Amino acid sequence: MMTSHRYLAAGLLILGIGALAPACASGYRDRGRAVQRVERRAYDNGFRDGIDAGRDDARHHERFDPIRAKRYRQGDHDYDRRYGPRDDYKREYRAGFQQGYEQGYRQYRR
Repeated sequence: MMTSHRYLAAGLLILGIGALAPACASGYRDRGRAVQRVERRAYDNGFRDGIDAGRDDARHHERFDPIRAKRYRQGDHDYDRRYGPRDDYKREYRAGFQQGYEQGYRQYRR
């Protein structure tokens, strides 16, 4: 009789773990999407600011140097703490800024 209770308990445990696994995977997927949205927002913000800075530098015959821009150095323009760690936001913002700066500078200098 004790053996059948053990099998029943083990079976219920396995069923419970199996039922929770998809919920955990879904939670990780949802968190991953949220992180991607924040990274995209930071990149897009940096890209827009970089285009403006690049065009402005090209118009004023400044040398090509995105790092010289104050917003690039700060790296957290439009940051909101709901986005998560500031350093992560800065990394993506600066990547977008560099791309935008290059595009804006090159477009105007042609």
